[in-house]
Amino acid sequence: MNFLVKVWDLPTRIFHWALVVVMSASVFTVLVLEHMVWHARFGYVLVTLLCFRLVWGVIGGHWSRFAHFWPSVSDSMAYLRRPGSWTRAGHNPLGSWSVFVMLVLIGLQLITGMASDDDAGFTGPLTPHISGRWVSMATAYHSSVGKWLLLAMVIIHIAAVLYHALYQKMPLVRAMVSGYQLLHHENPASADSARHRWLAVLIFLVCAALSYGILTRLDSY
Repeated sequence: MNFLVKVWDLPTRIFHWALVVVMSASVFTVLVLEHMVWHARFGYVLVTLLCFRLVWGVIGGHWSRFAHFWPSVSDSMAYLRRPGSWTRAGHNPLGSWSVFVMLVLIGLQLITGMASDDDAGFTGPLTPHISGRWVSMATAYHSSVGKWLLLAMVIIHIAAVLYHALYQKMPLVRAMVSGYQLLHHENPASADSARHRWLAVLIFLVCAALSYGILTRLDSY
């Protein structure tokens, strides 16, 4: 018997695709347009998105909460031995590891970007508040290390999605669009009511206001 389960609530799905669009725009503006101002602006939008996801990971829909897909070594080893035995909705253990690694790498890229000085007219809002040694290390990581680590994780993520679609017949992209997964075992559904969605809007606006206020204050010094 198959069960159609609401796994991804609308706020999580919007966050996911917004992250794809904004990260792509951030890369495009710096590599193609060489426009650091817009690169930084998209970076600030990413700060808001990351802030929202961290909060939503605590109070969001069932399968969007970090507590419900926190990866353990035992679960990961069991999944590697028998991938087909995994019965829970949402992320499998390897997918869970990738989510947390991706969030950490995005956070590091944002922090080091705000602490960077490219010697070509752009300085991040954190640079006046830290020593030149830390600015140099942040700049080196952001421009020479972090971007490649993040690109590697994106490639791994895309490869995993293709693997699941082609070999395990699991349309993960469709699930992240519709919110539903077709599962062989019954699982609890994520809350996704109008009240739930309005709460997400409020949280996003608060994150946006905090990000704007903090970054503006830092940039004013």
